[in-house]
Amino acid sequence: MLLASVLLVGCGQTTSQSKTSHSSTTSQVASKNSSTAATPRKRAAPQQYVHVPTLRATTTGTTHEWVGSDSSAGLVSVINQSMRGLVPGTHGPAKWTVAVASLDGGHQAYMTNWSPGRAQSSASTIKLFILIRYYQALKRGLIHANDTYTLRQADKVSGSGILLHKKVGTQYTLRQLVTLMIEKSDNIATNVLIDKLGGFSGVNQTIAKVVGPTHYTSLERKMMDISNISNGKANRINAWEAVQTLLSIYQGQVIDATTDQAMLAPMLKTENRTKLPAQLPEGAVCWNKSGESNYRGIENDMAIIKYQGHVFAVAALIELDGDGQTPHNATQEQTDSQVAAIARLGANVTRWMGQQ
Repeated sequence: MLLASVLLVGCGQTTSQSKTSHSSTTSQVASKNSSTAATPRKRAAPQQYVHVPTLRATTTGTTHEWVGSDSSAGLVSVINQSMRGLVPGTHGPAKWTVAVASLDGGHQAYMTNWSPGRAQSSASTIKLFILIRYYQALKRGLIHANDTYTLRQADKVSGSGILLHKKVGTQYTLRQLVTLMIEKSDNIATNVLIDKLGGFSGVNQTIAKVVGPTHYTSLERKMMDISNISNGKANRINAWEAVQTLLSIYQGQVIDATTDQAMLAPMLKTENRTKLPAQLPEGAVCWNKSGESNYRGIENDMAIIKYQGHVFAVAALIELDGDGQTPHNATQEQTDSQVAAIARLGANVTRWMGQQ
């Protein structure tokens, strides 16, 4: 596809535990209610590739965890306390991975309660990289924000968003679709944009460009596609890659300061703010994108938080049923415990950062 080859180079797929490698020669809340915008920084230097910290096993009593190199002991303690109380699934304890990184590089933590813990089901958090892909194409003139798309019956899929209930034949601009994808987490808008932006290979090229040619995050299915689920293809995200991408956007290092600020704008208006933003202290500003699915019991959230002069990114991923396990729908009790844990995490990490 022309768009896929013009924007970037490199494409590929990943398994749940192995990184995807891309060859360079292959073408292919605000204080709860604030509307405060990010203050973009001038692009000082080329973005560096993301290097996921090496995980090392630790044991506390009967609890086994894996902690990334250079993790701050204080943050590790805060994460441990926050992630307690998760209701287990059919296959055992809920799997979780958390990453935290401050903008100044002074504080970070990367940890998980399962091995090898490299990537988990992304649900709608993968939409961050589709958002970046959209703005890359827009910047290069390959698409235009006012280009229109006519809604078809074949586009209709269930899940989050509003287009499912809109009349077939209604026209939407690409600007409207990308806004719906982030603010309403609209799955139909997302699937249309995937097609418009070069398909899976196009989005994975963007991931390779932003994260690095070797990465764990990948897009391999459209939203709400559970056909042939045993073929190993899934949408996955790595928590550390997510937080580093968010910080790069905040600093204006992904495209440029103005464009990156435009990417952040809808993340102040996301509809689902029940997790990381939910219990933040007064005065905290939060740009977030959540992801959730009752199928497999997935509850994720990732955010940039600004509080008392500190800027940092957090990503929390929780799932009940991993690759190779028979999927079950989460109970309300399981979902509530996951949402509560991520909300605690957001509040606890923010208060801890404010004390540094």
